Amino acid sequence: MAVSIKDVAAKAAVSIATVSHVLNGTRVTRPRTRDRVLAAVRELGYSQNQAARNLARGTSSILGLIVSDVRNPFFPEITAAFQDQALAHEMDAIMLNTNYDAQRTLHSVRRLLGLQVPGVAIFTSQIDPSIVDILAERRVAAVYLDLGKVSHAVSNIVIDYEGGIVQALEHLSELGHTRIGYIGGPPKLHSVQRRRRSFIETAVQLKIDGELVLESDFSVKGGYLACSKLLQANAPTAIVAGNDLTAIGILHCAYDAGLRVPEDLSVVGFDDILFAEYTQPALTTIAVPRAEIGKTAFEALWTMLSDTELKGREYRLGTQLITRQSTAEPRAL
Repeated sequence: MAVSIKDVAAKAAVSIATVSHVLNGTRVTRPRTRDRVLAAVRELGYSQNQAARNLARGTSSILGLIVSDVRNPFFPEITAAFQDQALAHEMDAIMLNTNYDAQRTLHSVRRLLGLQVPGVAIFTSQIDPSIVDILAERRVAAVYLDLGKVSHAVSNIVIDYEGGIVQALEHLSELGHTRIGYIGGPPKLHSVQRRRRSFIETAVQLKIDGELVLESDFSVKGGYLACSKLLQANAPTAIVAGNDLTAIGILHCAYDAGLRVPEDLSVVGFDDILFAEYTQPALTTIAVPRAEIGKTAFEALWTMLSDTELKGREYRLGTQLITRQSTAEPRAL
């Protein structure tokens, strides 16, 4: 039969309440009593009923993590870092995938509320604005990626996308490129708009012909199709991609078109996913600190949960150019 808290109390010769206080850290207990309780726990092999514990406390030691697409190589490193931090603080993390569906995002939030989670990290832009208010009203700490407006129970992580685009264009300009194309992502995304705007503004400042700007869907296939359109026009000597999956599609399109990278076409990605250094040629890209995003997301939740007023704050993370083999000086005409 399963060992109960009553058995532990009897073994340690203390009350059930004392056992509960020792295990949950809810009251200071004399060292000798605490040691006796813990010895009884080890000897009997007692394990707390986490579900019952959460129900009694009206909260949970589980944190939620909602992402757009678990298959996107941008998210695994973020998820791993977030879960590692949770475990280091004696908490657990449950990840839910929305598949870019706003209704699934709402369903995920409702599921987490049912689990009585004290905090959730939401890394998807497919979100109904009402979700922010729902979580705040329930006093559930929430951290968003390039989306939330800092307020009560709301923190936001901001990535320096603009700085990354500037680095990419400055790199290509220094190599001698003056006609550079850009393939972005879904235009409704705020982070996509910021990257596109930075490309256009920086191209003007560097006196680069940056009129070849197309939108895509951040996928390999989307990058391939958009690249084929650019190549049918007055082809650029270099292309900057809104993410690495798009850049991989560009590499494939260039190969099928008989173009050599980087001799005929230079390519710069964005994100520095694991696959980026294993493409042929290895992809020059803008690195986004994904592990740092996961760590920062947990830090944001932990900080809010440690504050009785659940004060939110903004966290800013930089980007960095990683130069590999997909960029070079433009071929002389």
